[in-house]
Amino acid sequence: MVKKLLPVTLCAAMLLSCFMAGCTDKPDESVTSDAIDAPVSSEQETAESAETEEITDGETTADDTDPAETNAEEKEPALEPTEYTFPQKPVLVGSKRIASVAIRHGENTSEAYAAAELQAYLEKVKVPVRADGEYPITVCVDPTLEQESYRIEITKSEMTISGGSGRGVIYGVYYFLEKYVSIRFFTPDLEIAQDKKPIQLYADTVIEHSPTFELRQTNWVISQDAVWSLKNGLNCHDGLTDEMGGTWTYGAWIHTIGWMTGHGGVGQPCLSDPQNLANAIASVRSILAQNPDADIISVSQNDNDDYCKCEACAAIDEIEGSPSGSIIRFVNAIAADIAVDYPNVVIDTLAYRYSQAAPKVTKPLPNVCVRMAPLLSCFTHAYNDPDCPRNAQFAQDLVDWSKICDRIYIWDYTTNFTYFVPTFENLFAIRENMKFFAEHNVKGIFAQGNDQCPSGEFGELRAYLLTRLMNDPLMTRNEYYEHMDEFLKAYYGEGWRYIRNYIDATSNQTGIYCRGCYGAPLEAFDRDRYAALADSIDSWWDKAEELAGDRLEYVQRSRLQWRYLKLMLRPNEEEAKTFIADIAAAGIHWKEWRYTSAIGEGSNLSKSPDKWIYD
Repeated sequence: MVKKLLPVTLCAAMLLSCFMAGCTDKPDESVTSDAIDAPVSSEQETAESAETEEITDGETTADDTDPAETNAEEKEPALEPTEYTFPQKPVLVGSKRIASVAIRHGENTSEAYAAAELQAYLEKVKVPVRADGEYPITVCVDPTLEQESYRIEITKSEMTISGGSGRGVIYGVYYFLEKYVSIRFFTPDLEIAQDKKPIQLYADTVIEHSPTFELRQTNWVISQDAVWSLKNGLNCHDGLTDEMGGTWTYGAWIHTIGWMTGHGGVGQPCLSDPQNLANAIASVRSILAQNPDADIISVSQNDNDDYCKCEACAAIDEIEGSPSGSIIRFVNAIAADIAVDYPNVVIDTLAYRYSQAAPKVTKPLPNVCVRMAPLLSCFTHAYNDPDCPRNAQFAQDLVDWSKICDRIYIWDYTTNFTYFVPTFENLFAIRENMKFFAEHNVKGIFAQGNDQCPSGEFGELRAYLLTRLMNDPLMTRNEYYEHMDEFLKAYYGEGWRYIRNYIDATSNQTGIYCRGCYGAPLEAFDRDRYAALADSIDSWWDKAEELAGDRLEYVQRSRLQWRYLKLMLRPNEEEAKTFIADIAAAGIHWKEWRYTSAIGEGSNLSKSPDKWIYD
């Protein structure tokens, strides 16, 4: 039985105010100020025009295709962004055209689910699926593979998609659909085939994949759709049923140490008190007795900095060089106590605020996970940006933890919680961050975002890109751009390049300043720079709307971010009234925990929107 994850909204208790600090930005060499006004860079045009698909790591091929048989198909134009019918895609194995396929699966419910998904999408592109089809495809669990790994084997006579578990099999099917059928699962309401090319299979191809991150989770609004989350490789969602491969489950969520010890939520308990340890062990064992399928139990600090400084705790922390020393010793004792009876359970604890620095002596046990939460960091620069002093401490702390801990999770902050509407300039930093995590023993990601409402900014794009990065954290910059551009084309229509210009101008050139996850809108990309580009930005959004076709609603909703910033630059009461009405019509909230689009009485709409009163 799959247990449900406690509501992610509990995590908001972690979020406290940040402080702004200046830093020097190192401009991204791939986008220069000279390129901002161009509809699209030459690098992007090159990527778009490339007809040959590169082979991924772990894939080998023997090319037995007759070029004359596929050239005509390859020259067909790609789908227009607003065309949602799936094109017909013939199946070629080498140079042989396959008339029909047969899909076989085992008795496991996840195998059946994976096979049904494979059949459904093949039929969307007009591939006949018959019981006696000439090319059999087997979908099965292979217990010799790791839990969520998958393997795709293609021969001239058959294909096998296998996984180490039900989830692994399902992920293998979705990877096949993405790579070979060019299906993209952009949002729950937007799935397309990227092109009209045949489904080209090469004999003697083997693809093997094992996920870098064992836990992958985000709470952006579109990710609340369990089916979309599964299609995009997420594995921690309370809607993922056994048939869908199940989910990572928590026996207890964060900030638990107070009630587990009987201390309560004020301050932190004394971690040198043997009675507190005994109480915590009893609490953990009670949870596991009631939830035997739990994967993770959080034994983590209360959400405040008032940690115990008694003589015993202070002595430990002095030896360890950080208050995390007392925490890790306490958590290790619990982990050791349950290890034999519950060998697959992970004890999760926070490295957060006062406990962020790693201890110098004590190492976490193998069944302990350290969850780092960089709340006070800058989010417009990468965590490991050498020119950003605000991120320097977190970067060093992650490096230090990676030397002593084999299981680090990250609680990342990927929106601005005080300002949901104006642009949050982190779309290029998140790729660098994910790569940094993967290189330093990080095994789990929770990317916290706006879980309350549709985005008036780039929330849907960001959620999709985060899933791509969780599945492939070492992707190159150009691969990341390709994912971004694919989404923009499909989501915004033919004027997508102008929206990409806006992203490049704001997120890729953030200037010398930092911005936290509560920072004001003009902290990173400052007032003067926005003002200097205002006319160009207006023209980009105008052009995007003009070319949007039936994607106009999405373009106009995302343009709300710029309208907010324009009202900061040039307050105007009449424009503010129209803007507020449009926000309400779109169902967008202004900030975290403000479940409304209303503006409070007494707001002076002739002032900048950051001066308004929010109900």
